Amino acid sequence: MRFYIAVSALVGTILGAALGAPYLYAEYALRRHGAIIGPPPRRPINGRWIDDYYLVEVIDSTTYAIGEPRYYQGNYSYLILGTKRAVLFDGGSGNRDIVPVVQSLTRLPVTVAPSHLHFDHVGALGQFERTAVLDDRSLRARSRDGLLALKRYEFLGFADNIAAPKVRVDEWWRPGSTVDLGERCLVVLHTPGHAPASMSLYDSQHTLLFCGDFIYPGPLYAFLPGASRHAYLRTTEQLLATLDPTTEILAAHMDQDSATVAAPRLGVIDLRALLATLRAIDGKTARSTGFYPRIFPVRGSIRFATGFPWSNR
Repeated sequence: MRFYIAVSALVGTILGAALGAPYLYAEYALRRHGAIIGPPPRRPINGRWIDDYYLVEVIDSTTYAIGEPRYYQGNYSYLILGTKRAVLFDGGSGNRDIVPVVQSLTRLPVTVAPSHLHFDHVGALGQFERTAVLDDRSLRARSRDGLLALKRYEFLGFADNIAAPKVRVDEWWRPGSTVDLGERCLVVLHTPGHAPASMSLYDSQHTLLFCGDFIYPGPLYAFLPGASRHAYLRTTEQLLATLDPTTEILAAHMDQDSATVAAPRLGVIDLRALLATLRAIDGKTARSTGFYPRIFPVRGSIRFATGFPWSNR
């Protein structure tokens, strides 16, 4: 009897660990043990330095990429200008003050909007005239008196030893709605996969997609709490059905292995490669490396990192 009890306990422990893998990985593997901010890169750069930390790159006359190449995650935020207002898409890590950088580029009133609510994208929320968040039912239900308290595994700030904040929300952007900046419009797209309440902004006039962490040149995290491989597949299909084939995709994390430090620019061809990989994973024809997460090659430096077949579905 004791043997069967011991075996049952062992099986229960294994199953619990397998099902809880996203949370266990987040708690123990995400925590940063090295330097959060490193020295300036020695590689050639695109753009100009501000305050020896931010790298500002001109995408076009009304669009700027604001990079943090000294931050270990290499984040990029985007300042999108109209004639009446501007949007800062993604608020950066918060390790340095991004407000003076934005103010040096525009005098327009600025709305900061995160692609999702992970710690490295919300640093500037509440620091500009307005803050906008995706109009997601679960987020709305938790909002109290205009404040949204971020949850532990929604924020993941323990990776950098940051406490989850309360965020003032001035605008809720509904999926499919249009944000008018004055002679420039952005369509709000709900793009779950990396996180359930992720959004992207599509500028069809300039054929630009600002996609946050949905796709970028590096390992795509689809194995943490809230991530979903099947949501990744559905979103990729929807994006390919929506975007102009010439659309340039501006992502939120730079290519750490490229010869030049620059804003991460991808194309529809990369989405097609991601779709092919996701379908191959579903069809059990794709080959991976690693145990948890499992890493699947996509295209170039893009890799898809997902959990066990029974988790992160």
